[in-house]
Amino acid sequence: MGFHDDLTNGLKGLVGKDRRFKNNARLAEACDVAPIQISRIVKKEREQYIKALAKIIDGVGARLIFDDANEHDTAREVCFVDAQAVNAPDAIKIAEEDYIAVPLAEEPVAAGPGLIPQDSIRGWVLVWRHHKSLRFTTNLVAVQIGKNERSMLPTFCPEDILLIDRSNKNPEQPGKTWLVCDPDGGCAIKRVSTKPVDGDIELIFYSDNTQDFPPTSYRLKRDFDGNITRAIAGRVVWAWSDVRDK
Repeated sequence: MGFHDDLTNGLKGLVGKDRRFKNNARLAEACDVAPIQISRIVKKEREQYIKALAKIIDGVGARLIFDDANEHDTAREVCFVDAQAVNAPDAIKIAEEDYIAVPLAEEPVAAGPGLIPQDSIRGWVLVWRHHKSLRFTTNLVAVQIGKNERSMLPTFCPEDILLIDRSNKNPEQPGKTWLVCDPDGGCAIKRVSTKPVDGDIELIFYSDNTQDFPPTSYRLKRDFDGNITRAIAGRVVWAWSDVRDK
């Protein structure tokens, strides 16, 4: 099946007894659309628009994921696996209404200031803009964990794709994960703890796999000239993992 069938069958699977939504009206209310819009999609009445969208998504190897657990919110995620298959105009066109097109870049590029240079964008990740973790965030960039990078196991695995909110650089929030940079410009996904030390702030970058990757510590003033944005590039707000081979 392609995207078109996945979409209609997925919506049908969300509605009914013991499902997340009792009827199309409840589904439409959760999605903030008129019930007729749900019915038109399920009945495949919006053929021209859906078929065009389906061709693009099928052509670039993306997948639509439905989570029908009742306790979860109505998140819908689309992720481009082949970073070379879609260019900026195509991604932005698809994302105009319900999706955010986020550039995928290497960690040092993602950690840099300003817009991601066009020639440094590896591809685009499309995510459902109404996901609760993405609301009110606009300065987003995506990074992919390296094939041999195991420092954040089991939370994040090699080749997982993470979304970074570059507007959030406050490491005082405990338990969060961040895109961090060392004084030499190396970047990685780590957790961060802080504490005052001798008139300075100690930044401790630590992994979830602490047995193989011990923590490292720096001083904000001494190592980063007191500029937290040189140490913290942004907070991880969303993650996508391909579990087919896990």
